[in-house]
Parts: sequence; structure tokens; C-alpha cells
Amino acid sequence: NCSYFKHFTPGQSSEIFEVTTQKEYSISAAAIAIFSIGFAIIGTICVLLSFSKKRDYLLKPASMFYTFAG
Repeated sequence: NCSYFKHFTPGQSSEIFEVTTQKEYSISAAAIAIFSIGFAIIGTICVLLSFSKKRDYLLKPASMFYTFAG
């Protein structure tokens, strides 16, 4: 889909700007968002397991998953 905007400047001719949506960027942004949510969920599982069963060694992987989610 293309949409056109006319930009009028005083004393000059009008210019037409063409704005197009790029599907490749939106698909890759959606994939990155899904991976980010997955990393955040895995990090939360690690944190919950470390608190419930006193396994402190799971906090380091949890922090790495949260970093990857960011």
C-alpha cells in the first residue's frame, strides 16, 4: 500500500512524498519480539526455581536470559 502526502511550501511548487511500508522490517521485528518474550519467560522460570528450591546457581543464567531479552 502506498500513500501520498502533499507538502505545500509558500511560493514554491508542491512536492509529493511517497511512503511505503516494508514487510521485511515488520516480520523481523515480530520475530525479535517473540524471541525476547521467550528469553524473559525462561529467565522468570530460572528465578522462580532458584527461589523455591534454594538453588542460587540458577540466578546467573536468569540474568543472562534477561539480558538477551533486553
